[in-house]
Amino acid sequence: MYRLFARLLNDNKGNVLPIVGAALVPLLMMIGSGVDLSRAYMAKSKMQSACDAASLAARRVMKSDTLNDEVTKTGKEFFNFNYPQGYYGASTFEPVVSKPAAGVIRVNASTTVPTTIMRIFGFATLPVAVNCDAELNFVNTDIVLVLDVTGSMAQNVDGAPKIDALRDAVMALYDELAPIQAQLAAQGLRLRYGIVPYSSTVNVGRLIYGQNANYMRSSTSVPSRVANFNNYAVQNRTNGPGSWEVYGGGSLTNGQCQTYVTADPVPGGGPPPTATTAIKYQGTASSEGYVQSQNWGYSGASDTSGSGRSCRRWRFVETTTYDANRRQFSNWTYQHVSYDVSNYMKPVSSSIPSQGKITYAKDATGTIPAPNKTLYINNMPSSVTGGSSEVATWNGCIEERDTVTTIDGGASYTIPSGAHDLDINLIPNSDATRWRPMMPDLIYARNAGNSPVTPSETDVPATSTAGWIKNNTPESGYWACPTEARRLAVWDRTALDTYVKSLQTVGGTYHDIGMIWGARFISRGGIFGDSCDVFNGMPCNRHIIFMTDGAQTAYCNVYGAYGVEANDMRVKGATNCTSDSQTNSVTAQLVARHEQRFRMACNEAKNTDTSVWVIGFDTALSANLTGCASTQRQADTVANRAALIAKFREIGNQIGALRLTQ
Repeated sequence: MYRLFARLLNDNKGNVLPIVGAALVPLLMMIGSGVDLSRAYMAKSKMQSACDAASLAARRVMKSDTLNDEVTKTGKEFFNFNYPQGYYGASTFEPVVSKPAAGVIRVNASTTVPTTIMRIFGFATLPVAVNCDAELNFVNTDIVLVLDVTGSMAQNVDGAPKIDALRDAVMALYDELAPIQAQLAAQGLRLRYGIVPYSSTVNVGRLIYGQNANYMRSSTSVPSRVANFNNYAVQNRTNGPGSWEVYGGGSLTNGQCQTYVTADPVPGGGPPPTATTAIKYQGTASSEGYVQSQNWGYSGASDTSGSGRSCRRWRFVETTTYDANRRQFSNWTYQHVSYDVSNYMKPVSSSIPSQGKITYAKDATGTIPAPNKTLYINNMPSSVTGGSSEVATWNGCIEERDTVTTIDGGASYTIPSGAHDLDINLIPNSDATRWRPMMPDLIYARNAGNSPVTPSETDVPATSTAGWIKNNTPESGYWACPTEARRLAVWDRTALDTYVKSLQTVGGTYHDIGMIWGARFISRGGIFGDSCDVFNGMPCNRHIIFMTDGAQTAYCNVYGAYGVEANDMRVKGATNCTSDSQTNSVTAQLVARHEQRFRMACNEAKNTDTSVWVIGFDTALSANLTGCASTQRQADTVANRAALIAKFREIGNQIGALRLTQ
């Protein structure tokens, strides 16, 4: 027996089978756990992706940092879309959407997935849980609002002026970003707004002058007028003794007698300052007009009845003497005039009466000392005896610096070297590169060209074709000056609300001047250099929100950022530009040139690493406007007040970069 067990102990033949049998149990456990854990891992990975998508989507729709039903519903819908119930056999569960901190959306979800092999060993399910946080990642943020405030913004949409909807939309954007502004401020960072209201020009002059007075011209030439004093002043005028003068050629009819009585004066003497005479005729000694009862068939005449009667008139001699030392106004010449504006742009000062204003002639009645023959209207008040004057103060609006007329509506974005208006970072170093103050009170636009015009009339109504057109009030659209723009700054809500309520609607739609100054305000260079690459150790993001309610316009006789095109000819050049209908070919060419300038300005803005958003309010967007936006999704149209407010909120919600933080 002993020998039998000894042989068995030392004989290992056939041991593999029991050993393998014994090893199958742990091996099965190992393989089973790997398979089931892999399935659980794949389920968790899929759930995590769904969680990330849900948190990002929910954060995207959250407004004013408020967790509401829309946010919760969006988060759950995105989760369930990306991880349908029952996927990988998971048990039913409900994602939980919450807001653990300001600006943060959190999504949690937990479930179990069934096992296959591990079930043999008593493990029927494996737990799976995910969580994720999403927030908008903001750094230093600069936003310039370029806002169309033209006359059409006074028109009603939804029963109220469009400008009211714009004001509400701007405040909605502010409210959307207010929590972010507070968070950035707590970290030593900042969110700032700049605002450029535009129409046919922009109100930036005082900002330029305040930055450096030398950035503005000290003198400027504008279409204006010169008073001509070609007549010697009357010193005395007397009427000599008069007498009846009877027609000596026989009887006259009523009409013939009237012509005889009202004959033109017969001049004599002179020329001034030598005394002149005028033999004059009138009905009677006391009546200048024709008095039939006294002139035709008068009492005592030889023929007092019938169709041909006697005729007489009162004849007298008027003698005029002149003051050889004074001249009297004769007429106006309408031409370009250069004015000294150095005092005009200074802040108005009571201690310096001439500062901040120009006193100009309202009319030209009166006299000036000889031998003067012409006076500019701003020199007349101090030189003319008699007449009346008014005082003009600067409205802050500007004429752009020099440009070229070769930008003809082509497709090139290359800015010509002489187009200083489109060079947003050029620091003024000459009059060609400096801005001009607008002087609407001294503007008298001629119909076309820059040659002087001297009508025979002493005053011509605005509707006349006699050679010039006087600009009217801003409400008439001949010139406009919008509300003063604001450079980038941190705003509180009260200040911004007060400002947007001050926006006025006036003028025509010149998109190019709005975008030029939007680009200047957002630039890191140029005369302001307000934006930044880095502030307090963190990068700076830049955005322009451009809103308009209309298409590009251009007029020959509007006084705006490029002067009066009919006379200054800065955009179209020395070619015919009249005040005809907007449908004529000349105006179409002018519009095309302004549209090309707009495209160039947009390109310059985007070259500053600025994201451009374009909104068409109650209007379709042209290809120009759509192409100005940084991406196709950043150009959109809205039809009413609610949609405009929603669009501004949406932009505010998209300005930050969404990121997952957990």
